[in-house]
Amino acid sequence: MQKLLRTPQINRGFKGLLIHLLALCLPLLLLISCATKPPTDSKPFPHYQTTAPQQKLGLGFYQQGIASWYGHPFHGCPTASGEIYDMHALTAAHKELPLGSKVLVTNLENQHQIEVVINDRGPFIKNRIIDLSLTGARRLAMENNGTAMVRLDITELPKSISDSLKNPFAIQFGAFKNHAQAVAMQKKVAQSNSKVFIEKVSHGDEPLYRVRLGWFPSKAAAHREARRLGHRGAYVFRR
Repeated sequence: MQKLLRTPQINRGFKGLLIHLLALCLPLLLLISCATKPPTDSKPFPHYQTTAPQQKLGLGFYQQGIASWYGHPFHGCPTASGEIYDMHALTAAHKELPLGSKVLVTNLENQHQIEVVINDRGPFIKNRIIDLSLTGARRLAMENNGTAMVRLDITELPKSISDSLKNPFAIQFGAFKNHAQAVAMQKKVAQSNSKVFIEKVSHGDEPLYRVRLGWFPSKAAAHREARRLGHRGAYVFRR
């Protein structure tokens, strides 16, 4: 009789323990499911076609596609440019555009426009081309939807990029494993043009020293200078 009475006590204890464990684990399971839920776009964009970015940087139209925005918990964190992210500033993240570029963003659904500075990298979700700040999203009236189809036009490039676009060509007089040989070539060319420089690059496990002169607005201009310096067969390249 004593043995028969003990069995329901064990069952009640086991059931209580099971209920307690389920109560503890349920919030964790819900949290994991939320964290691993794949992102979804708020709606499809059947009337617009996504375009790839231009192969060559230049002012004007660059790209068309889906924009999103980001705020907390990134507010106050460093961006790819080293600046601290301010979700109240007119900045944005882009995968390829040079940091410091200025872009005119047009919401193709309502024609609202803003100019933003690219200071971060992203977005890292498929089919999205730009991540705007919270203020940027509000100005384009896309905060609630989360995404919008936009057009990107480059209005300004960083000075270093602008200069390279204006003068993209250079002359290479040689590439040397021996630094002393590279210096000797540099000194020889410098007698006629002091802008010659040495560029050090990695070549396998050893350094390589390139003797170069630049920059020129056209390939023909670079070839003319190479001939003037007595290096008709020098390699002319575009950066």
